[in-house]
Amino acid sequence: MKRLVALFLILGSAAAEESAERTFTIAQSVQVALQNNQALLSAREGVRIATQRIAEARSLIWPSLAVNLNASRYRTEDHAVLAAESGSTLLPPSFNGEADNYYSGRLALRQVLYNGGRTMANTRLAQAALAQARIREEEIRRRVTVDVTGAFYGELLARKQLALSEEAQRDLQALSASLPLSDGAARAVLEGVRARLRRAQSERRRDEERASLTFLSTLGLELYTRVSLQGDLSAAPLRPDLAKLLARAQESRLEIRGTEYQREMDRLAVNLTEAERYPVVALMAGYEVNDRAFPLDQNFWNATLNVSLPLFDGFASRARIRQTRIAANQSRIERAAIEDKIAMEVRSAHADLTYWQDEAAARRDDWDRLRELYARLPAGRDPVQKGQARLELLSAAQTYWDAVHGQLIARARLENAVGLPLDP
Repeated sequence: MKRLVALFLILGSAAAEESAERTFTIAQSVQVALQNNQALLSAREGVRIATQRIAEARSLIWPSLAVNLNASRYRTEDHAVLAAESGSTLLPPSFNGEADNYYSGRLALRQVLYNGGRTMANTRLAQAALAQARIREEEIRRRVTVDVTGAFYGELLARKQLALSEEAQRDLQALSASLPLSDGAARAVLEGVRARLRRAQSERRRDEERASLTFLSTLGLELYTRVSLQGDLSAAPLRPDLAKLLARAQESRLEIRGTEYQREMDRLAVNLTEAERYPVVALMAGYEVNDRAFPLDQNFWNATLNVSLPLFDGFASRARIRQTRIAANQSRIERAAIEDKIAMEVRSAHADLTYWQDEAAARRDDWDRLRELYARLPAGRDPVQKGQARLELLSAAQTYWDAVHGQLIARARLENAVGLPLDP
């Protein structure tokens, strides 16, 4: 019985948690989305990988140490050498052609003294790759912010439109109730108006459900989560100078900085390819003990200065150098295309913001005039005409809030296009 009671308590608490309503502001929505977005989480892991690649590139500065241990059972009439994977150990002839044992242990050191600057070029290449990974992370962060802004205000707009239609439905119901039963024609016309509004209201309700699902999906929450939003559809007028916005976008957009890092990576790639023509100077040392049985009494050591000078590779290095130079030129072409794309995004978002701000002001005036005229209608006015006027008032209110929503989204798009928040 105690276990059954505990199970019911657990299930009850879980159900209460599922039914609990979560409240979000626009700032909280952005924060939750940034924490849950899979693409952003993957980009952060990419930054961590790029950081470790810098450490890997820097490790080439230090000497490499290796220990090799062998225990061989062999039979040979002459000296033999084990494979390189076994340390290239030299085996002496076995006694009387019989199988014999041989044990060896070796400590080897290799230190590159000069390789034409390849080590530093690889390090700088890894650093440039890290900068690009951070740029990709920031690009995704900005895109997520824009998506959350659209989903948040889209949900607010859907709820506002649904509330307006419900209020109009109540007013029409009151007008219909005020008609005498004998006036069947007027009642039929008014009921037709109510039915048309009911259909529109049903569509608004479906729009609100879609907006809610979009909001939850954008935040990365379970689609059954119940949420309430703290915020309103309001936007301060903004009249930014287009020329300044274009200049700021060219300075702050991460895509342009990404082309600069790509150009640096192309230059380093050219340097790495050219470095293949230079010799590699390395210091190598080793100490080995070996014998046919323990203890291992035989030993030797060596210290070697090795120089490797490439002479001819069938012109492969020349072809690689040309490829990297062509890639660098390709990056310069892509930079020009990115600059044109950014300018187009800024101009388009700026035009949308200007349009919706002008429309919001004009539609607000239309709504205020209709609301004032509707309020002045006498109580004994024809209910049918008054119902039609109520529909016009509803349409004016809904189109105004559409314009406010468009203004908010256009501002978010413009901030994303510029790469910086805009002053109110």
